[in-house]
Amino acid sequence: MNSSVLIDNLKKRKDHPIWMLICFAMFNCWQMGFVYFMTPSLVIDGRVPLPITEDNVTLLIAAGYLLAILVMIFLPCLVVWGERVSVCGALVSIAALFVPMAPEAQTLLLYIHSFFCFFMIGFESFIIINLFSEKTAVLHLTVGYSVALLMISLVQNDILPLTFSAFRWLTVIMLLMMLVFFFRLPSAKESYPVYVKKRDGISLPKKLFWGVYILVFVSCIMMLAGPTAVAVVKHGIFVSYLSDALATLAVYILYRRFSIHPMRTAPVFTAFSAVGFLFLFISSYLPGLAYISCVFIGFGFVPCQFLPLYGNILMKNYPSRYITPIIMGLAVVTVVIQSALVEIFRSVPEMLYLAYAAITVVLTVIFLQLAPHLIYAFDRKIEDKEDKNKMEEIEVIAETASPLDALTKREREVLDLIGCGYSNADIAKVLFISEHTVNDYTKKIYRKLDVHSRHAAAQIVNKYNK
Repeated sequence: MNSSVLIDNLKKRKDHPIWMLICFAMFNCWQMGFVYFMTPSLVIDGRVPLPITEDNVTLLIAAGYLLAILVMIFLPCLVVWGERVSVCGALVSIAALFVPMAPEAQTLLLYIHSFFCFFMIGFESFIIINLFSEKTAVLHLTVGYSVALLMISLVQNDILPLTFSAFRWLTVIMLLMMLVFFFRLPSAKESYPVYVKKRDGISLPKKLFWGVYILVFVSCIMMLAGPTAVAVVKHGIFVSYLSDALATLAVYILYRRFSIHPMRTAPVFTAFSAVGFLFLFISSYLPGLAYISCVFIGFGFVPCQFLPLYGNILMKNYPSRYITPIIMGLAVVTVVIQSALVEIFRSVPEMLYLAYAAITVVLTVIFLQLAPHLIYAFDRKIEDKEDKNKMEEIEVIAETASPLDALTKREREVLDLIGCGYSNADIAKVLFISEHTVNDYTKKIYRKLDVHSRHAAAQIVNKYNK
């Protein structure tokens, strides 16, 4: 199973220092801040409102997403250069707004600027999924994001409102920081992963992939639902994003200082979010719960923003060029679903909060079922045969008792694939044995580990296979 393709790709995944990741994280602040200001009433330097229409912005979002998906599928080696060109285009278009000009020209520049912003969304995930090591992905999505989220909360606060003129200067700084990151990021063809082909003999872990895609789908709905819900509370956006920033940083501290994996904390935060939506429903009768609900809903943003990390794990175990495009495609579909939900419950928003709470409960259950497999696939060692033999010698010398010691070499191979989310049929193909034989091995593994499900078996492996 440790194919040369997986080994070579693992060597290409780079670690990056935190200062570079903070530069990269400025994309999120720029994107969220710019969307915040992109309203039909947008005014630049005290002039008349610019004719920015929601329909045109929606078309730009769709065009940016679609073009990005096509590039990621057919020209993936151009993604880094696409980011460099897009940042330069965004920088020129925002800098041009400092020059006095007709409202029509300003409107055109804003549309151009917003297109680059939406076009780059998919590329951000692509870079994390395809080019980052697992360590760097976690660092970026926790420490890097916490800095960006703190800035987002300040940009979108309505206690000390930020003018667009001030945000325009901030945008220039953020774009320059992003430019530093993208030009320091390797762009040669050799830096990109080699995508799996049939002749490579690597089997797709279907259960893991389907589980992650369902997780992404529901998470995307909640990423849109949270800001929609808290926006009805005065200062709700500010409170929820500030809570998100602090919770995101807490995830990293728990991971680094106490070895609590981010996948273990994810169900806890989604459960908080479910409670937050219930509190928001109750706040119609008890207004004092409104801000507490915003805090709890903000906690629920944390696991939803880890979507690139789930893709990073999939890419490590089965490098497919379609992982990022599928994730982005699911995000587009959820925009439509979220809009439909808002329209259906427009006259009874309280029922919408209950619907969100129910969806969040579903998301929590999905996390609980999938987390052991994600943790195992995240920590799984992919080594060549020589390194593997050395590790086996070390295991023989080790004195630590473990239920895994009772397993034969073949049973460990089967358990490894179970942990990665392979079905019995897939395991049979990978190991060139019958499915009936795999079933026998699975029963023996369950008996020796005293478990009754794949979920429980993966939990045992994560506990002892450090």
